Amino acid sequence: MAKAPMILIADDSRSDRDLCALLLRREGYEIALAQNGLEAIEVARREQPHVIIMDMMMPLMDGLEATRVLRAYSPTANIPIIMVSANNEEEDAVAGLDAGADEYLSKPIRPRDFRFRVRSMVRLRNASLQLQRANAELRRRTDTLAQLNQFCEAVLLDGSVKAIGRKVVEMAAALLQSDRVSLLVPDGNDGPLRVVFALGIDPRIWPKLTIPLDSPISGQVFTGQTEFVANRDTAHVPTIGQYESAFFVSVPLMSTALRSHDGAIGVLNVTEKQDHQEYSNEDVQTCRQIAQTAALALEHAMVRKQLDATRDSIILSMARLSEYRQRTIGRHLERVRDLSALLARYLADDPRIPEKIDEAYITDLRRAAPLHDIGKVAIPDSVLLKKGKLTTEEFQLMREHTSIGEQTLRMVISSGHEVSFLRIAMDIAHYHHERWDGTGYPEGLAGEGIPLCARIVCLADTYDAIRMPREYKPTLSHETATREILAGSGTQFDPRLVQAYCALEEDFRNTYDQLAEDEYGESHESAILAGSSAESWVVADA
Repeated sequence: MAKAPMILIADDSRSDRDLCALLLRREGYEIALAQNGLEAIEVARREQPHVIIMDMMMPLMDGLEATRVLRAYSPTANIPIIMVSANNEEEDAVAGLDAGADEYLSKPIRPRDFRFRVRSMVRLRNASLQLQRANAELRRRTDTLAQLNQFCEAVLLDGSVKAIGRKVVEMAAALLQSDRVSLLVPDGNDGPLRVVFALGIDPRIWPKLTIPLDSPISGQVFTGQTEFVANRDTAHVPTIGQYESAFFVSVPLMSTALRSHDGAIGVLNVTEKQDHQEYSNEDVQTCRQIAQTAALALEHAMVRKQLDATRDSIILSMARLSEYRQRTIGRHLERVRDLSALLARYLADDPRIPEKIDEAYITDLRRAAPLHDIGKVAIPDSVLLKKGKLTTEEFQLMREHTSIGEQTLRMVISSGHEVSFLRIAMDIAHYHHERWDGTGYPEGLAGEGIPLCARIVCLADTYDAIRMPREYKPTLSHETATREILAGSGTQFDPRLVQAYCALEEDFRNTYDQLAEDEYGESHESAILAGSSAESWVVADA
């Protein structure tokens, strides 16, 4: 039942107050009373009445001054005021209206006219309040649309499922004013649903949660490509008795499938509304909009992931062209790729490194690193596969693989394929045989004049070259590789990269072991040029 409108009667005359109150109570209004202007202001600010009946002449503060104060205070500025005065003078009516009153009545009041005026002011106040609510709702919806638009723009730029999941969950929690939100996607093609990101669930627990595809609520919403909304009766929520209530059983709740062209690709769960009210139809629509955007972003991310995987496979296959002629084991390239990424990720937090190292840089470096020796495809077999010692002329020809690799990649870029990783690959191919002390080739660059990406790959390639088995040498130990890298600090290698290597020693060991060789490959220039000592790998093979 709607609450009755409240009328504030401010009059220093008790008899006038009682008469007005009697007439208005018969009309069903609530009544608040004040004896002077100061008291009227206090009551008006506290109670927010629909209409104020204000006597013009009162002690402490008269009705004119009280009206001016109320009009100057935003929360009371729009409350209709009927000024009442015992003086039936035109000047009083003008003064009252000039102070901000909406109506003017002379005493003694005429009951019928009085009730009519009050009723008219109540209608005016209701219309004003309705307009305020409509404007507030319009602002809220406009803000929601603006946030959804910003969310759409931001989430569609994200490349990882995890980053998208975080933004989707945070946006749903904010727009739907809910404390527990989770986004789930299937683990593989037919695997159970797993939580990508969640708010309101213990972060030690949700990464381990899985839900079978045929289980309520999320599993059935996913397989049915539908939505589930429960606002009141927990008896109809099918998770009760099947999952711990601390995770999923909470009403009201919404569970919405993320639908793509090929079917559902995830589920958005929203519950624990902050105001403890039911989810409205508008909330359901907002949840659907978020889910639709999330589905589109996730679909794009998955397509990008597939394309990236395909591209990486093609890049690795191209890089192996330089290895096949030597019958060198192909996992060398994969190890150099992963070891380079390890170094880059560690250096991202080193304030001494001026270059910006972010996820995009690391991704580009992983793609580019396997192409470091791509120029060897142009080296004649008579040089590349020679089992004896190279002559000075042959060694000079072998060195040209760095420039050939750079020129090849530059031509790819100039043909219109301006891809960020190709720029890095070009620098790596050209400069990965440069040395920190300036005695390397092909340009004799030194220190930070050598691109960071080339310095990184130089160390990673050297580590792997020392350890990997060849026809002319067995597998050398991690400890041997470590000694040689430490010995090359400040001469062959950037000392900061050597420090990073020391911090990552076990990661290097584990990465090599996971991708270890199981057979020998053919020889190449490191053994040909300097025999079988570990030092020779550092000098020539990196």
